[in-house]
Amino acid sequence: MKTSIKLNVSAEYIFERLIDSRIYDIFEATGEWVTEDDLTNFSYVSENDAGQNCRIVLNKVSFAQSYHYQVETKNELISKAFDLKTLAADKVEVTFSQRVKAKNLLHGLRNKTTNLFLGWLQASNFRKVLKQIEVGY
Repeated sequence: MKTSIKLNVSAEYIFERLIDSRIYDIFEATGEWVTEDDLTNFSYVSENDAGQNCRIVLNKVSFAQSYHYQVETKNELISKAFDLKTLAADKVEVTFSQRVKAKNLLHGLRNKTTNLFLGWLQASNFRKVLKQIEVGY
C-alpha cells in the first residue's frame, strides 16, 4: 500500500509528532527514554495491536525527511516508511508506504484478501490521522 497527502504544516512538525509517538512507545516497552539521535538501527520488543510480541527495528531516521521501520511477528514482516517532501515553509507532502511479507502461505492469502477489501480504508484512516495532526498545528 502506498498513499500520499499534502498538509499545511512544516516537515519538522510532522516528523516530530511521528518520532514523539515512537519514543513514547519505546519508553512503554522498555522503561527507558531514548533521544532522536539514538533511533537509527534501534530495536526493541513490544506488543502489537493483537497482543502478540513483535520486534520493531527502526531502519532509517532522517530529520524532517524520512522515517522507516520494520515490525516482525511470528507470522509476518511489515516494512513501513514515511517520506516527507518539503513543498514550502509550511507545506509538506507525506508519502506512506507499507509492504507486508507473510512467513507462511495461509497468512499470505489472508493478508492479500484483507488488503484487497480493506486497503482503501487503511489509506483513508491514515490520511484522517495526518489531517488531525495538521489541525493541531
